[in-house]
Amino acid sequence: MENAHLAWDAFDQPQRIRILSSHVMGALESILSRVLPANKNFELLHLQSPPKESHSIFVPQQSDYPQTVVKVQHFFGLGTNEKIFYSLELFVYLTVKCSRATEKLVFVSKADTNGYCDERISVKDVTTAILDYIVTLDPLHYLSKVVKVSGSSPEVGTFITRHTTTRRALRILKARHDSKNDYSTQNESRFRCIESKDPDWNCKICLFTRSEPQYLFSESSHNPKKHILSGEQLLLWWLSVIDKILVRHFDRSTKATLQIPGEEDSRTLRYLSSNKAPFWRVGDIFSGKSSDLAVFAIPVFPDDPKGRFLEQIVEENRAKTVRLSDFWTELQIQQEFRLGCTVSVIGVDGRITENCFEPRSNEVILMSSKRAFNKVKSYIVGEQYDTSEGAYEAYANLRDFLHLRMQRSLLKIKGCREKTGLDSKNVAATRDHSIRSLNTLTVRRKVKKPI
Repeated sequence: MENAHLAWDAFDQPQRIRILSSHVMGALESILSRVLPANKNFELLHLQSPPKESHSIFVPQQSDYPQTVVKVQHFFGLGTNEKIFYSLELFVYLTVKCSRATEKLVFVSKADTNGYCDERISVKDVTTAILDYIVTLDPLHYLSKVVKVSGSSPEVGTFITRHTTTRRALRILKARHDSKNDYSTQNESRFRCIESKDPDWNCKICLFTRSEPQYLFSESSHNPKKHILSGEQLLLWWLSVIDKILVRHFDRSTKATLQIPGEEDSRTLRYLSSNKAPFWRVGDIFSGKSSDLAVFAIPVFPDDPKGRFLEQIVEENRAKTVRLSDFWTELQIQQEFRLGCTVSVIGVDGRITENCFEPRSNEVILMSSKRAFNKVKSYIVGEQYDTSEGAYEAYANLRDFLHLRMQRSLLKIKGCREKTGLDSKNVAATRDHSIRSLNTLTVRRKVKKPI
């Protein structure tokens, strides 16, 4: 381990200083402009849902210390030449203990392109830049005005306590994540303010990789210019993204993990051989022992195939017998996993090395309610993308709605990345390379709302 630390120090000292100065301290516009082609114009949508009190992503044990969880959703959409071509959806969970923020967990939910970008860009670099931005946002940004779970909330009566059965607790967790209830506020008493964070707060990243034709851009797989990555290609793609985030922002005590259900550890390690951060290992970030009960060690996220399998285990009355090692072995034979496609779970758990920052007002649209958030988001995910008409309509409807109803506009970004010889090999047009979704549920088309 000491050698790994020495290698880490030798590798990243000069490089991290250079990277941090160009990626972290600027606004989102500045961060993205550095990875977009020079003198090309782009427009970005960045939505944030209202932070609201939620519940633990784990089924709690009797010994667990009481805590509050605050949940926030981000949605990004990137366009050029009046067409939307890229989207990323993620969730942030803030853990609060004794009125102090102690943990920030970023769950990368879905990412997709539709193949209708006319410019040559690196989608990998765009995704990395957005994650640069998210992991270095100050946790207190989310906690200044949190929607409380109050008596008027639909969630009252669904609290999980030490007396709640495992089966009911898992059902409640799943229902909360699947809920589409609106949490708009009625008065100031619905809010609470958390003004401090633990000096040793940590940051986690979790994502699930599985190749699929489309998720955020319905029917975009019919576009012949959209290239679908295989399961292995997608896994390596995301490992490269997360590895860059590790090098840029996390200290050397960080734990980074890869779990491929049903795969031998020796083969899983091969996927990690080209990573630069030295602390990658086989496993997961949520439990230290393979003998731990899976139902208490595996988190439940929105649209989560792991969560569906946990629910099945509980329904079969096996919650008190299935250990973590058994869980990963059995997961591979589930219908969602046995189609011969490589699937994986990637995790990071560590501390951010530099000071975090607050977002600028022009780079994020803070929605007043979850319903309003979903309405704006639907202008992108509610289109059909079998032809370029969907990309044009998504852009036009979104632009007009923001202007007419919200007096806002998309964030304009002018690229400043000059093409190099290295770029000619690594940077591909989005018509040749696209991200696949990180989740496993079929996208349900939303009916477009009239402006």
